[in-house]
Amino acid sequence: MQDNGDEFYVDVALPGLEGFGEVEIRCGLLRKMGLRSLVLAAPESVQRYVDHADVVLACEDVYSTEVTAAVLEPYRGRLANWVTLNDKVWHMQLGVSDRLGISFPGRRGQLNCRIKPLLREVLSEVMPTGFVVLDRDELSRERVAELGERLGYPFIVKPIWGSGGSYVEIIDGPEQGYDLISTVFTELAEDNGIHTFRTDDGREWDPRRQLLVEQFVTGRELSLEAFVQHGRLTSMLTQEKYFWDSDGAYRFETANLCPTPFLSESEHAVIHAAMQEAVTALGVDDTFVHIEFKWDGSAVHMIELNPRLGGGAVPQTLDNWFGVDTRQMRFQLLVGEALPEKFEGRDGFTLGVFVNAHESGTFRELEGLSWVHAQPEFSFEQKYLREGQHIPPRDGSKANRVNWLYCYDAFYDCHDVDQIERLYAETRKRVQLRFAESH
Repeated sequence: MQDNGDEFYVDVALPGLEGFGEVEIRCGLLRKMGLRSLVLAAPESVQRYVDHADVVLACEDVYSTEVTAAVLEPYRGRLANWVTLNDKVWHMQLGVSDRLGISFPGRRGQLNCRIKPLLREVLSEVMPTGFVVLDRDELSRERVAELGERLGYPFIVKPIWGSGGSYVEIIDGPEQGYDLISTVFTELAEDNGIHTFRTDDGREWDPRRQLLVEQFVTGRELSLEAFVQHGRLTSMLTQEKYFWDSDGAYRFETANLCPTPFLSESEHAVIHAAMQEAVTALGVDDTFVHIEFKWDGSAVHMIELNPRLGGGAVPQTLDNWFGVDTRQMRFQLLVGEALPEKFEGRDGFTLGVFVNAHESGTFRELEGLSWVHAQPEFSFEQKYLREGQHIPPRDGSKANRVNWLYCYDAFYDCHDVDQIERLYAETRKRVQLRFAESH
């Protein structure tokens, strides 16, 4: 067991997510590694963690930098690192780190990746992309037309940091662009889950008032699951977004191939070299990375880099392909234990087919899973919905987009690309959401 002295690794129990048990699992892994854990939890949830963590502190608002810093102040100088930087509270975690002197490798990279305009600024020479940060007060029909002239049509509008696909729009013309951007700004202003962040250069970043507007780049859309350790990028799997659907100006994948069978070894090498240059420039280190990018056969264009493992079924996909425990790997990255520099998978590829909701209502069950499970290629599945959960309409708030987008994923282990069409079409046809009858 590793002796880490009197230092604690800090975890955050997010309100409403306690039932998933992830904090308890992480505390157990830390204990096995000889590391001490400190959990921040809502007052009513403190008792849940007392048998798992070395210290549990009640925190009235884990989203607030001021409140959390005050709670942790007595432990100043004894905080080694955060167990994980979470997409919902990273602004608090980095803010508290500044106030209490929590230092860790890759902090600069976390900021450069999470605040998307910073990523574009840093990569302006490595992977240049035309972009503008649009302030809400600038918005006018004339300004949108200017952006179209500068960036070309179509162009992309997205929040200045991650939102799981919510609020992202493709703009095809000035009139449509003004209306869509106005709607996005209106809905962002009403989103209570958004926080601001001030960077060291004094700039205030506020997703309710700022949007990233950037060029639309053509090419095959792929994503890379990898990690960076001591500055070195190790690629694990490259997925290809293979089939698509759309809802108005929003476009989303309905199938992927992992690892894609349509990249050669030489293409993999070019992509890896470009990504290594990018993560070095950004300052990313000692973390998993999920990189969305486009590939035109000769050049890489990065869409975004998330300094974490991909969401959804990505951990299970990596386990399915390599037999690895990504939680354990995360802690090895955290404490600097060496990870392999190469991973050997199996022959073939995994086809993921994604089912979305086409109507709203109270979810009851999924129909058609018996057919999915009976297929010889079936490997595993990911269910996102609970019985009784409300599915919002597609034409509702953009903030609720993820609630109809992520419903069910089926994964098939394949050896022949000829299997793709049949499994995709039949899964999308047979798997249907059933709703409770309205009264």
